[in-house]
Amino acid sequence: MSDRRKVPRYLAEVSAHISHAQSESGAKVIVEILSVQGACVRGHDLPEAGRKCRLTLEWQNERIEAEGEVAWRSHQGMAGLKFSSLDEKSLESLRELLATLRLQPLIPGKME
Repeated sequence: MSDRRKVPRYLAEVSAHISHAQSESGAKVIVEILSVQGACVRGHDLPEAGRKCRLTLEWQNERIEAEGEVAWRSHQGMAGLKFSSLDEKSLESLRELLATLRLQPLIPGKME
């Protein structure tokens, strides 16, 4: 099976907030990996896999909000999010943020 990705993923280490789609309650998380299609986050009290959520982060005085779904969640406090919608301004800000980050290596453990 190929590990080819549709979009590049970036090493982020950015603070953010994840909330349930129906409410503002949620938790602080660290975004470890980020792309225009989703994110891998680390934190406590993460939503269950399959739940709708909203990821919000601040970058250069801009608020980036992405609606999505929890694709997977581990017992080690990690979760994968798949974005379903971003408004035009959030997408533009997200692309600007990604341009400042390092690409995630395709082969784990081998840094360029």
